[in-house]
Formats: sequence, structure tokens, C-alpha cells
Amino acid sequence: MSYQKILVGVDGSKQADMAFEKAVDIAKTNDAKLYLLSIINGERYPATGPSGYSFVSHSIYDSAIETMQKKLADYKKRAVAEGIKEVETNVEVGNAKVELAERYPKENDIDLIIIGATGLNVVGRLLVGSTAAYTIREAPCDVTVVKTDLKNKKLAIKESTYPEM
Repeated sequence: MSYQKILVGVDGSKQADMAFEKAVDIAKTNDAKLYLLSIINGERYPATGPSGYSFVSHSIYDSAIETMQKKLADYKKRAVAEGIKEVETNVEVGNAKVELAERYPKENDIDLIIIGATGLNVVGRLLVGSTAAYTIREAPCDVTVVKTDLKNKKLAIKESTYPEM
């Protein structure tokens, strides 16, 4: 079996960089289309306020969206330079777990998701669960969780005392 549509979750972390590098390698091997997706955690739908329903102004996300669009544009240039013919980039606002693991893969017929491993501590994983763990459970396709760079060297991660949100 070969993968034809590979999705990489990008959040600006070193783990995401390593996931991107491995995704490019896999995409080259399979002559696959590469999807680079960054999710800004926030409200995607109308929110409830003190006076009933109100819409969240997406302007509060503009700076984060712009930053990630630039990051994804850099990734796209690197992927194209490595020989990837098709690269699509998207920055979206929503629940990172749901968008990455469920909605986006289903809407785009993704057959492989590649994400970086989380640096959450044990308590954080028990309370919240990591994006990687959620994606493994809920994705409609294969999932690869990257813990090492292209030379299979593990990234030294200091575990956070705060759970991922």
C-alpha cells in the first residue's frame, strides 16, 4: 500500500518540525500530496455569551493565523525544493484535536496523518489527553507519531507541568 494524501499537523514546535521532515520523506517515497495544517485553538462556531448567542470575532486570531501562514509557506517551499509536487497549506481556527483527527482528514480523504509526540507529563495526559493520543484513537486513517529526527535521534524534551490545552 502507498499513501497518496499525507497530513502533517504543524504547531510551531520542534516535534512538528521533525514530523514535517519525516512527512516529506514519506511523501517523496510515495509520490504523495502533502497537506500542512495548523489549528489555532479557538471558537469555530457561534459562542454563548451573557446576553445569549454571540459570534466570536475572528480578528482576535489574526496575528496567530498570520504567523502560522508564514511558517507553513516556509514549510511548503522546503517541501517543493525536496521534490514534492503537490503541497496544500491551511490554517484554521477550532478545536485542534477534532480538526486534526476527524474533520480535516474526512473532508480531504487523508490516508496518513503525521504528528509530533507531545511533551505532556503523566498528570496532564490523564486529565486532558494529548492531541497525539486523541488522533490515534479517533482518526479515520493511519497515524504516525514522530518522536525522533531523520537520524532517529530523540528530541530532549523537558516535560511541562501544565497540561496541553
